Amino acid sequence: MSKLFLFGDSFEKIATGVNTGIFDLLHTGVALLSEVGNFLYCNKAFIDMFGFSNDVIGKNVTEIFVTGEHGVMSVIRTQQPVISSSLTINNEKGISFRYPVKDDSGKLRGVVIESIPVSLGRDKLQMLMDTLHNLEKVAQHFEQSRSKQVGRLFTFADIIGESKALMEMKHLGQRFAASHEPILLWGESGSGKELVAQALHMASLRADHPFVTVNCAALPPELIESELFGYDAGAFTGARADGLIGKFEMANGGTIFLDEIGELPLSIQVKLLRVLESGEIQKIAHRGRLYSDFRLIGATNRTLPQMVREGKFREDLYHRLNVFEIYIPPLRERLEDLPLLMRYFIEQSVGGTKAKEIRVDQEVYRLFNLHSWPGNIRELKNVLTYALYSISENNILTKELLPTRFINAIQPPSLPQSHTDTVPAKTTPVWANDINVDLYEVTSDAERNLIKQALKKCRYNKSSVAKKLGISRNKLYRKLHEYGLLEASADDE
Repeated sequence: MSKLFLFGDSFEKIATGVNTGIFDLLHTGVALLSEVGNFLYCNKAFIDMFGFSNDVIGKNVTEIFVTGEHGVMSVIRTQQPVISSSLTINNEKGISFRYPVKDDSGKLRGVVIESIPVSLGRDKLQMLMDTLHNLEKVAQHFEQSRSKQVGRLFTFADIIGESKALMEMKHLGQRFAASHEPILLWGESGSGKELVAQALHMASLRADHPFVTVNCAALPPELIESELFGYDAGAFTGARADGLIGKFEMANGGTIFLDEIGELPLSIQVKLLRVLESGEIQKIAHRGRLYSDFRLIGATNRTLPQMVREGKFREDLYHRLNVFEIYIPPLRERLEDLPLLMRYFIEQSVGGTKAKEIRVDQEVYRLFNLHSWPGNIRELKNVLTYALYSISENNILTKELLPTRFINAIQPPSLPQSHTDTVPAKTTPVWANDINVDLYEVTSDAERNLIKQALKKCRYNKSSVAKKLGISRNKLYRKLHEYGLLEASADDE
């Protein structure tokens, strides 16, 4: 392996008993040595291989092994790993790996020895070599991804807008980012879910590690498993000769963003649940176990509770994902952000210098405030790009420059057809005479009806509805989402 181990100032503590229990579970021999080559720790397999007793601790490697001078001591001198196949144990050859251990400042703190005898068997040796090969590929991918991402990922400061709805969303995101638990983003298409996912990653302790994006809706069902979990060489006919590193493996240490997570097949949902519970990756045709430490962010424009009730999404997975939930408000719920967003997209399209010369006619603002923006931020960007392409030398963005399709599609948010029936007539509930009714269903039905009445009475002003019901706007949005009322209320706003 070309990568060096990195430890903080606790290497001596690790080597002298802290967190070493896991080494005794290994079949390979592991020893930890100081920066001068003295033994600090040996696991059981290492002691058994060489017939040592505990009195080896504290002794220098050159006192124990004739190969110590050009093995461990070479690592100390060069601070580079040494891999050798000349290891001899009981007249049997094996493989020995010696790795330098450095702290965050680059100072050498010690050496790790891993010894693998041939007696483990050819299959296990091959498995270990395959694992090392995969680790090398992951390291290369990480370096490439990291270099590509510098300066590209959005932060919460980059998300344009000062509306109350947006500020509430950003506040929640900054709070949740510090956790390592999953986050579920839900909002309409084009509302900026991926930007929020990037911001969450950049605000987390994982910001220096990979941010891996997967669009679940864009992957054919037959390719989803291999893309997410990867496969080893020869896994199936047509597989790549060198195998494939899965997205979960790529995201080790960082964040994986599963966009449109509601589109995952049920068979993949089962495997996703296992990954979330244990961190174990079920790589296709892989011998042995793989683990990945990642933070998952899922996003959907679907109503997952409804999908659960319909049997299209696993309930256990939904509850595992929904530790933290963030609602991304659509553009029509934060129209006060339009001027800032328009200015941003104008600057992005024509450049900062020329953008200062462009004025927007008041009629354009009026039309933009009348529109319901079903395509959200993405639609706004496309409309402005079209108009700016045709802008004249006077640098005034007028109604005439807007796409015809946009003008024809303008439908101002409408009020309910009738407001005389804000309180429905009292009727006997359909469940009144049914003693076998589920209590949860009854209370949910009552809550849903109460919210519907409040929406009508407040003319679909969600701030007023939340205040009337004595709940926060965020909780109201969750309830609208849960009861399938969000789309209906949006249409009527």
